[in-house]
Amino acid sequence: ADIASHLIPGNFIHIRVSRLYDPLFRRAMSIHECDNDTFTVFFRAIGKGTGIMSQLREGETVDILGPLGNRFAQPEPGERVIMVSGGTGLPPLHFFTKRLLKNYGFSDDTLLFLCGISSSLDLPLTNDVESLGVPYRISSDDGCTGHRGFVTDLLGEELDKTDIGDTRVYSCGPDNMLRAVSRLCRERGVRCQLSLEGHMPCGVGTCLGCVVQSSESETEFRRICKDGPVFDSNEVTI
Repeated sequence: ADIASHLIPGNFIHIRVSRLYDPLFRRAMSIHECDNDTFTVFFRAIGKGTGIMSQLREGETVDILGPLGNRFAQPEPGERVIMVSGGTGLPPLHFFTKRLLKNYGFSDDTLLFLCGISSSLDLPLTNDVESLGVPYRISSDDGCTGHRGFVTDLLGEELDKTDIGDTRVYSCGPDNMLRAVSRLCRERGVRCQLSLEGHMPCGVGTCLGCVVQSSESETEFRRICKDGPVFDSNEVTI
């Protein structure tokens, strides 16, 4: 509850997955949803650390640091907001969308959620998108649902038929997808923020294990955990 009461969209938490020293480093997790007392994370078991997490059972205790990281910039009233997620990049955008609807007076006609998934294994994510109650479109790599192809195909279509000056894009997902989102928004002059994913060994900006290159110079870098994870799309080179 202490963490939940301070979480804002864009923040992440750092979970120690074992009481032993293997794995040594914590795992960074985005927030999927949150109320005053509890918060939820959504993850895929893809390695040793998340494999251990997948074996946790109700009543067990885990060591968590948080909230960490910065926040999404709030859109202006009257702006059209487009959320663009890829795979397990959905949670921070899901959390942000729920907060915009609940606390900031945004309505479902000013929000659009574009959700990209790989296969039917990711369908539980689309159920959560549907539960938001906002217009949404889905793309899938294997054609199991929605548009067969990339979620950036849908984004290009939406940007071509919207008022660019009153549109703001927020995105989280794999680096290849974020590069494409950034390019589409840059070409059209659309304001865009990216929530970056990365391995964050320390989570507090000390180890420099999660740096991303600054767009201002090839020799300047930003720390995803400390300076982010949310960046303006013209601020970093992915």
